[in-house]
Amino acid sequence: MILPKNQIKQFAQMKKAFQNADNSSDNEKQKNVSEEPVGAEILRKIDAQRQMLQKRNWNDEAGFFRACIAADAETVHASGGIGTLSEKKMHSVIKYFIEPDASKHESRVGNSIVDVKNESGVFEVQTASFNVLRKKLPSLLVSNCVTVVHPIPFEKHIVKLNAVTGEIGKRRKSPKRGSFFDAFFELYKLAEIIEHNNLNILLLLVDTDEYRLENAPVKKRGRRRRSTTERFERIPIALRGSILICGQQDWQMLLPTSLQTEFTSAELAVEAQIPRKTAQTALRVLSRVGAVHLTGKRGRMNLYGSKPVKMSE
Repeated sequence: MILPKNQIKQFAQMKKAFQNADNSSDNEKQKNVSEEPVGAEILRKIDAQRQMLQKRNWNDEAGFFRACIAADAETVHASGGIGTLSEKKMHSVIKYFIEPDASKHESRVGNSIVDVKNESGVFEVQTASFNVLRKKLPSLLVSNCVTVVHPIPFEKHIVKLNAVTGEIGKRRKSPKRGSFFDAFFELYKLAEIIEHNNLNILLLLVDTDEYRLENAPVKKRGRRRRSTTERFERIPIALRGSILICGQQDWQMLLPTSLQTEFTSAELAVEAQIPRKTAQTALRVLSRVGAVHLTGKRGRMNLYGSKPVKMSE
């Protein structure tokens, strides 16, 4: 039977409509399959990386000693890789402590070169000048578990080197002793991103030998000639403690357990045995991350509240 032309045309139009509907449905399904799991996959990856990070023993003194040996044995060549040519010993040792496999050092992530990339995520070792991280970290935090590692000199011995004669002076112990609170002056520089869910902070207390270059005496107006010194190198000797900060409760572990429920910056300074200025800076950061909160005034001083969490052994 031959159908009229108008019916053939109607059937053709209906067939085309059904095909378009099927294609639209397939595209929608494909879109849901391709887009939805991407975000979920990133979250699963970051969660797995953080779990690996938290399982690691960051108080591994023997592992730190091995890292010191590995950094000493490392031969630096002009073409030895990105970031290694002018690398300081402290920076190198911390990288080997995080990841003994040197092939995972100075890795590319997106448009950035990071100090370490392994199964625990991305690591940036920063001994000072956290300002440089404010531009680098935001893009890394989008799809990675990022840990900023900051070594803090605990017990420090100072050795002076005469820049003219090359003579090495006596090794003397500095009366100052470092604490985790020393990191807050640098952490304050990350105030805009410090609350990011994918950002972790690893603080390491490290015994250090600090070598200083003693330059020739310089005479200033009407004053006697005095030699000047500048820090030349810091050599890590031993690991003395660590704290890994992955959330609000971890920040609270920094607070002395002897603090009252409500306290001022002056009281924090006394209990933590730190300068008042350090305590004030610490409270600004701790307020930002929600570890403490402003509860009122005691005279002219701000009053803060928190429930300190005891640090696990």
